[in-house]
Amino acid sequence: MSFGGRLETLDLSALLQTLSVGTASGRLTLTRLDRHAVLVLRVGRVVYVTGGAAVETLAGRLLRQKLVEEKDLVAALERQHDGTGYRRLGDVLVEMGLLAEGTQEMVVRQRMQELVGELLAWRTGFFRFEPVRPGAEADVEVDIGDFVLPAGLPPQELLMRAVTALDHADLSQLPPCDTQPPLAGASPLAAAAASPTGSYAADYTGEAVLSLLRFAAQVLTRAVVFAVDDEQARAVGEFGVPAKGVVAIREAALSLREPSILRNAVERRRSYAGPLEPTRVNLQLVERLGGGSVREAVSVPLLVQGAVGYVLYADNAPLGAPIGPLDTLESAAARAARIIEKTLLARVAKPRAAGI
Repeated sequence: MSFGGRLETLDLSALLQTLSVGTASGRLTLTRLDRHAVLVLRVGRVVYVTGGAAVETLAGRLLRQKLVEEKDLVAALERQHDGTGYRRLGDVLVEMGLLAEGTQEMVVRQRMQELVGELLAWRTGFFRFEPVRPGAEADVEVDIGDFVLPAGLPPQELLMRAVTALDHADLSQLPPCDTQPPLAGASPLAAAAASPTGSYAADYTGEAVLSLLRFAAQVLTRAVVFAVDDEQARAVGEFGVPAKGVVAIREAALSLREPSILRNAVERRRSYAGPLEPTRVNLQLVERLGGGSVREAVSVPLLVQGAVGYVLYADNAPLGAPIGPLDTLESAAARAARIIEKTLLARVAKPRAAGI
């Protein structure tokens, strides 16, 4: 069944997650007044992305990256259009021995990643998903050009790759994102992290938080990212929390004036994994997450502009499985912190560049 709506209500991250869980096949169209984009999914995996601000052909990209010489591209294009039937340019280049199959896949992955990174910033506009009939998944690849990855990518991996790429990007050079007003009385960090409706922010901060949570979901049962605002910690994203718990954790801030695993992360500025002390705030945190016996808990601070701007809390309740080394989780948190920091710096730099 087809469905549609506004990106203000359901953004690309949430849409892809929903379609992935449902192993959907079809076309997801995003539309704004100035731009248009299409993502094609097959059995919950993204096989094609097009649209956005920059238009580039596969031939142009291969030439720009000096992966194929111009004369060889011309020969491949002639073979592609010899009247014997349509074949993708990348497949022709591989057949001719001019391009390794692995190189072709790498180039397509990079292009998909770049486009999704751009589309994640869209916070206004409309979306529509048109499914294909059951058993006709292959039909969604008809007439969609050369930038196709037949095996597809899981949306979670594509989102994470796109956000990771932002870690190396100059965000001040990217098109401005659609923004929402900050929370009244909130610090710049808290304002960057949450919108008045409690959804993710309309910039790369939200995508960095989402990427960190998706990574944590691979090794932990449930987690929450808190934005540090003066002497309070406010939840800005979570996973593994029942619906009732999501409401409870978002309703009120947790105090950083009293002893807790969150306060320790802010004061000590280092990660912790171990028993959760039965302090008032810790018990309040577990209760809001839906309860359960917590044998071990994790807290990882995110340093932004020299201060702890966010804290990742996670545990393995109710299963209680042992928590392993934190190295990879700390690396993901540090990467998210760098993206958030670049976003904030870019936000300050734009008014300055405009002479404001």
